[in-house]
Amino acid sequence: MSAVPRPVIDLPGAEPPMVDLRTAVTNGRGSMIEVSRAHRSRIAPPSLLVGAVTNDLLRLYHSQSVVLGTAIYRIPDATVLGEGLVMTDGCFNVGHDLNLDRTYVAQRYAPTHAWLPKAPKRHIARPVVLLTGAGHLGYGHWLVDFLPKLHLLRLAGYRPGRLTFLMPSDSPAFARHWLAMLGIEPHQCAFYDRTREVVVCRELIVPSTLRFGTRVSPLFARASAELRDAAAPRRFRRFRRNPRRRIFVARTVNAATHSTRALVERALFEETARRRGFAVVSPERLGIREQVELFADAGTICGEYGSGLHASMFSGAGTLVMAARDDTADLGFLQSGIDQALDHHNGYVIGASVGDGRFSVDPADLELAFDWLDWGGPGRAAP
Repeated sequence: MSAVPRPVIDLPGAEPPMVDLRTAVTNGRGSMIEVSRAHRSRIAPPSLLVGAVTNDLLRLYHSQSVVLGTAIYRIPDATVLGEGLVMTDGCFNVGHDLNLDRTYVAQRYAPTHAWLPKAPKRHIARPVVLLTGAGHLGYGHWLVDFLPKLHLLRLAGYRPGRLTFLMPSDSPAFARHWLAMLGIEPHQCAFYDRTREVVVCRELIVPSTLRFGTRVSPLFARASAELRDAAAPRRFRRFRRNPRRRIFVARTVNAATHSTRALVERALFEETARRRGFAVVSPERLGIREQVELFADAGTICGEYGSGLHASMFSGAGTLVMAARDDTADLGFLQSGIDQALDHHNGYVIGASVGDGRFSVDPADLELAFDWLDWGGPGRAAP
């Protein structure tokens, strides 16, 4: 085996050396199976957009015109640390198709100066699949970013039941539960301590993601269907999609929440939903199968923007999705990418940021949004 790459120790605050993974592999640092190719495609505009809408926000929405391709990378002699940062030859690997940019790596690299040179190293001789990354503690990231990689592996000819998956030891219980439902046995998971260990892999398999910022690969729809059918097989499903079922996804504030955003009018939003005939649900209080069935059955879904609404990836074509969100650019519009891939109709109520992660919406805009949901509902004529 080649010599283990030495960790690069720079002056504190300096940006560490980085290399684009696809470029490096194309130049001979490993191999790649290209599953789908990049293409240009405009994102569909929301069916409803009201509130604190700015020109900058509209530019952000429409600016990502490229849907990236997907690939499986095989990298010899790679080092993994943190949430899933990959190093080769002393450089961190980044890439848009990994949802991993230079800013993220630079921010996460600074704390490693103190412990990386003396960190214990775990050597893995067999090929291992990297199934982690930024946001690995969040439910939405597992649904959208990590679990769909199993579909990509199958398309590339791999059998997930015969693979070993590299994951941080603090990967949440729901992630392990999902993997079990997908046929991944506990002995197939190689766990490491992301806070102190460095994993040295003789051969690392890195699947790209199926979403890239706001945009979603055309492969995402089939990947979502596979997850849905694994969690709620047809023989267990008591019902099919009911276009008249309307659910409001409550945003519970608890210790496990990894989002700092908070709607000032949260209570009013929920109260209005109840008054308008929505069933208020807290998916985190349900088992995975029950969550999947809940969204698969719904015809209309609304709530605050976030992981709860991203579970609409299990909903059928024609589903209406309405989200309240803030006006900051960093939040993105992933919900639109998901909805476009799955043939949903979506709308937004944009709230103005008021500081400390809070945002506020005009109650009149909420009423208009619920009117829009009523107009688009089954048996209702368009206005």
